[in-house]
Amino acid sequence: MKKTLLIALLLIPFLGFSQTIKPIDGFLGIKFGSSKVVVLAAIEAKGGTLNKDNSKPDMFYFENVKLGHREAAALLVRFVNDKCYQAQYFFTTDVEAKVIVYYNDLVKDFNDVYGQGNTIRNFTQPYQEGDGNELLGLSAGKIDFRTLWVDNNKNYIKVSINTSMQVVVNYIYESIAVEARAKEKAQEKSDY
Repeated sequence: MKKTLLIALLLIPFLGFSQTIKPIDGFLGIKFGSSKVVVLAAIEAKGGTLNKDNSKPDMFYFENVKLGHREAAALLVRFVNDKCYQAQYFFTTDVEAKVIVYYNDLVKDFNDVYGQGNTIRNFTQPYQEGDGNELLGLSAGKIDFRTLWVDNNKNYIKVSINTSMQVVVNYIYESIAVEARAKEKAQEKSDY
């Protein structure tokens, strides 16, 4: 009995509670917590261009950005107190019917880097898996496809399909995102 308990306790660190192989601490080689100046310089060095018209003081909107070999329609990078905490890529396909294949291929690539993600597929009536109406259900918001990778620090990556039929990759650095949510909540309360 003691031997079994000892073996189980020794295996816990190897089994781990983390879902990811690689820590989620940045994107495009940029560490979360980096300043606006650092993020801007790093993305421009990779060929990305800042779209000033669509950017805001705490959100940069980039075009001409790649994630691996994939060209993103846009990359949004959010900041709080001059610290980067979120990166959100938007991908479009040349034909809307390819969006599920694109999503599955992207999830496979993330699985190769971060380990097996947790995939969730929710269908709201009248839609059912395999009924051939997945595209209609996705665009109506009645079907939810998403895959999530979470590390030990509760940072996460979520890949999903939005109602505009874009594949969205969302990186969140939780310890700084908490600051952003608190700031947003304080702002909302000040509106009353």
